[in-house]
Amino acid sequence: MKTVLLALLLSPTILLAQWIKITPQDTERKHSYLIMRDGTTVRGQVVRQDSSIISVRKGNGDMSYVEADQVVSISANRPGERGAPTASGELPYTVFVLKDGTSLRGKFVKRDSTMITVRKSNGQLTYFEPELLVRVDSVQTQTEPVPLSVANGRSFSNRFSPWLLTGQTAYNAEKGRLYYRNTFLLLNEFQYGISRNLSIGVNVNPFFGTINAENGARETILGATIRINSKLTFPIGEQFRVGVNAIYQPSQRGYYFRMNQQLVFQGLMSFGNSQRNATLGYGMRLYPDNSLSNKTTYIVAGVMHKISSSLTFLSDNTFYLNPYQGGTNAELSVALRLNRSRHAFDIGALGVVQSYYSYLGGYYQPRTKTYVYPYIAYNLIIGRN
Repeated sequence: MKTVLLALLLSPTILLAQWIKITPQDTERKHSYLIMRDGTTVRGQVVRQDSSIISVRKGNGDMSYVEADQVVSISANRPGERGAPTASGELPYTVFVLKDGTSLRGKFVKRDSTMITVRKSNGQLTYFEPELLVRVDSVQTQTEPVPLSVANGRSFSNRFSPWLLTGQTAYNAEKGRLYYRNTFLLLNEFQYGISRNLSIGVNVNPFFGTINAENGARETILGATIRINSKLTFPIGEQFRVGVNAIYQPSQRGYYFRMNQQLVFQGLMSFGNSQRNATLGYGMRLYPDNSLSNKTTYIVAGVMHKISSSLTFLSDNTFYLNPYQGGTNAELSVALRLNRSRHAFDIGALGVVQSYYSYLGGYYQPRTKTYVYPYIAYNLIIGRN
């Protein structure tokens, strides 16, 4: 068995990174395929390994030198090809061991900036974050059936890390992918990744004007008939991201009267990785057409934590700094996200704490009331895997 310890979780500045170790079988082969962290493949004969450098002789006789900590695995077969059985009738395969103890058996397909793609033995593609990978084991197995726990191990990463429940994180939509979310069967959200750092989106709720304004979830989740947003984020090291999210809501019809246009700016910070992170943010909602009270400020605090191979715990909370101006003190929500390869379900609860004045004993006294609603949403990635 050959164990590859990947340094994907570690910052490039850490000196104690662990490297792949070549085996005698690697040097005996005339041709090997070295799969690199950036998804490329180096083909040639593995000659030797000197500390952190692996020497490879290419087909034309030229020597190539690669850094061991940049190699994901070394294989006798071209990526995507099925290996030939050995004389004992054994087939080579790879087991990807994740932090939560899940073991995924399959073939490495590719790695991009956010995901590692693996094709399982049943042909199904599965995805997980590089940060979740503990090691890769290349082993031989008899062609007889393997234990069900290994062959059918189902592990799904949380591919919707840009979204909390009512707010957003400092993670962006994957480049070239279109995200869709439906909340309460009413609100439709679309987000498209233009690049690794920039995404744009639109929220559409064709039924917004018919929802009673007394419904506390109306402003919290259902928003407006249409909103346009754009998010720009950047990584700072391996465990920290910052971003700016801008939302524009044009003037439109409400339940009782016409709603003025709004501009929202949010500064976001996320700590951790896309599967387990905490997000802090500061937001400012501007009302350009309102000269008396044209600004509302708030603080965002959210948590996203993968708790099993297919479940993610979410908590999304907003605290308003001038509650009596907007009528809402806080919005508190918790949910479980059931992850699948291309979609996910969010089921939880939303609490809205509102402020009001009550006239008692000749004076107006501040009071609060809390509304609790069920929260349900469906998330989907549209387009290629």
